[in-house]
Amino acid sequence: MKRLISKQCSIISRKSAVRSSLYPLLAILSASAVAQEKQTNSPVQLPPLVVTATRLPEETVAVEKVPANVTVITREAIAQSPAFTLPELLRQQVGFTSLDTVGFAGQQSQFSLRGFGDKAGTLILVDGVRANDAGGGFFLWNSVPLAAIERVEIIRGGASTIYGEGAAAGVINIITKEAANKPLAGSLGASGGNLGFYQGNFALTGRTNTFSYVLTGSRNEWAGWRDGANYRGWNLLAKPSVETPAGRFTFGYQFHDDYSENPDILTPAQFAANPRQRGATQFTFEQELHRGWVDYHKTFEEAWTVNAKAYATKDNGFGTGFAKVTTVQPSYGSTVQLDWKTEPGQRANTLTFGGEAVRQEFAQTIEGFGTTTTVLDSTTLSLFAQDTLQLLPKLSLAAGVRFDHRSSDLDIPNLFPPPPPFTGTKQNNVWSPKVSLHYEFAEKSSAWVSLSQAYRLPSANDIVSGDPRFASNPSLVPVDARTVEFGLRSQRHAILGGSLAYYNSWVQDDIFSDPATFGNNNANAIRQGVELALNSRPADWVDLDFSATWSDAHFTSGAYAGQRQVLVPEWQVNGGVNLRPATGWLWRVETIYVTGQRRFNDLPNALSQNTYTVVNTKLSYQWMNLTTYAAVNNLLDRLYEQFPTYNTFVTALRHNPAPGLNFQLGFTATF
Repeated sequence: MKRLISKQCSIISRKSAVRSSLYPLLAILSASAVAQEKQTNSPVQLPPLVVTATRLPEETVAVEKVPANVTVITREAIAQSPAFTLPELLRQQVGFTSLDTVGFAGQQSQFSLRGFGDKAGTLILVDGVRANDAGGGFFLWNSVPLAAIERVEIIRGGASTIYGEGAAAGVINIITKEAANKPLAGSLGASGGNLGFYQGNFALTGRTNTFSYVLTGSRNEWAGWRDGANYRGWNLLAKPSVETPAGRFTFGYQFHDDYSENPDILTPAQFAANPRQRGATQFTFEQELHRGWVDYHKTFEEAWTVNAKAYATKDNGFGTGFAKVTTVQPSYGSTVQLDWKTEPGQRANTLTFGGEAVRQEFAQTIEGFGTTTTVLDSTTLSLFAQDTLQLLPKLSLAAGVRFDHRSSDLDIPNLFPPPPPFTGTKQNNVWSPKVSLHYEFAEKSSAWVSLSQAYRLPSANDIVSGDPRFASNPSLVPVDARTVEFGLRSQRHAILGGSLAYYNSWVQDDIFSDPATFGNNNANAIRQGVELALNSRPADWVDLDFSATWSDAHFTSGAYAGQRQVLVPEWQVNGGVNLRPATGWLWRVETIYVTGQRRFNDLPNALSQNTYTVVNTKLSYQWMNLTTYAAVNNLLDRLYEQFPTYNTFVTALRHNPAPGLNFQLGFTATF
C-alpha cells in the first residue's frame, strides 16, 4: 500500500534547458581559471580510496583494482556536502537520481540507478546486512543519518554473483562509523534552520588493545515545505567489538523510529494557486525498526580468512490515508564467507566462496476496503564462489557464480479485480554468473570489461495490491538482467582524474507498473548508458568534480515496445567546487541538472518530459575541534519535482513539488 501511495506525485518546472545545463560547467570552468593564476608547483596527493571486496565488509581493496564503476564517498566528503540526508548526498553521484516525493528523504524514497527507477533494482547493505524491505525492496533512508556513516560505496552493474538477488543495477554499501584509535573520542553536533528543521547528534568511540566500541544517536525534526509534510525521527547505533584468540567478534544494534506525513498530490488548479498546500488526502506513516547482528572475523596463517554474520530485523509500520495499513516485516539471515589466498606459479590468486540463508516475512493488514491481511513469507538459500587470478603482473581475471533458491508462501485473501483469492507456494531457482578482466595500464590507472547475469525476485508489493484501484499479479517471474560493461579510470595525477564507463543490459521479464492494467507486469527491456566522472585538485585550496550520465531504458516487447521507461532521466549532469579561501574555511557549491525524465504512467511517451536544476551550497569554518557551518539546499528556490507523474484514473497531470529554499546553521565539536 505504501508503494502505491508513493506513486502519487508529479512535476512542474520548465526553464531554459540550455541555460540550466551550463551551471555545472560554469562552476568548474570559473574555478579552474582562478586556480591557474595561483597554482603551486608542489603536487597535491589525493587520499587513497578502498572498497569492500567481497560480500561481507571486512575485506577491502583499492578502488583502482575493482572491475566495476565504483564510487566511494568518504567521511570527509560527507562533512563537506550541503546534503541533509543520504539521498541528497547520493544524488550528487554519477547516475544516481533521487525520486523523493515529499522532501527530507520521505517515506522510503525511491531512486533511479542504471535505468531502474519505477521498481527497485539496487541492493542496499548496512554493515553487510540486507536492508531492502520485503514489501517494495526499498530502504528507510533516514534510519542511517549522515553523522553515523563512515563511508558509502556505490558499486554499479550486475553484482548478484557475490551480493545476491536484487543487485541488477548494483549495490549501495553503507559502512557505519568506525572506532577511533584511542580509548575515548567523540563528537556532539546540532543544527537548526527554516521550515521547522532541527537536529542533534552525538558519537562516542574508542579502542584498546582487544576492545573497541561505537555509540551514535540522533534526533531530527522537520515541519516540511508543504502543509502536512512533517517528519520526526530517532536513531541509535551501538557496535562493540572484542578481539579474542578465537577471532574478532563484533556485535551491532540499530534502532530507528519515525513519524512522517505526505500531503498528497495537487491538481493543476491547486498547484497554480498555492504549491505549498496539501492535497485531498492526508497520509501519515509510522515506522519502528530494530536490527541486531553479530560478525565474526578470523585470519589463519595469512592464507585463510573466515567471515561470518548473523542478523535479525524487526520492521513494523502503520499508515493512514485511503485506508489504515499495518505492515509487519521481520527478517533474519546469516552469511558465511571464506577467502583463500595462494600464489600458484607465483601468480596471486584469491578464491572466495560461501553460503547465505535469508528469511523474510511480510504481513499487511488493510482496513478501509473491508479488512484483509496479505501474507508473503520467503526463504532464500544461496551458494556463491568467485576466483580472482593474476594472469600477468598487471592483468587479472575474475570469474564466479551464485545459486539462489527461494521458496515463497503466499496468502492473498482478495485479488483485484476479484475473484479469486490466491494461496500457494512459488519456487524460484536462479543462477548469477559473472566474469571480468581487469588491466592496470599505469599507476592508479586501470581498465576493465565484464559480463554478468543478475536477478531480482518479485517483492510483495510487486505481486499484491491491497487497493481495489490496482491489480494483483501472482504470476510475475524474476527479472533477468544480462549486462556487458567496459570502463577505465585513472587517479594518477591530482590535476585530473576520473572514470568513463559504458554498459548495456538486456533485461528479460522486467517488472514494471502498467497503467493499462493498473497493475504490475513483465516485459523485456534494454538499459544502456554512459557514465563520466571527473575530478581535479589543481592546488591545495580548490577541488573540482563533474559528472555526466546518459541513459536509455526502453521496452523491446509487449504493448510498449520501443517506448522509454518512466522516471529514468536521459541526461543527468552534476558539478561541484570546494574552495578553501583561508585556513579553516571551506566553501562548497554544487549543482544537479536532470532532463528527459518521463512521467510515471507515461509509458506511451506522449507527455512533456521533466527538466530541473538545483543548486546547493555549504560554508564551514573549523577552529581546533569546533566546526561551524551554514548549508543551503535549492539556493535558487526553484519550483521543481523529482518524481513526475500522471493520474490515469482521471487522465490528468498531478503535482507534488519538491521543497523550495531550505537552510540549516549548525556546529560539530569533537574530542
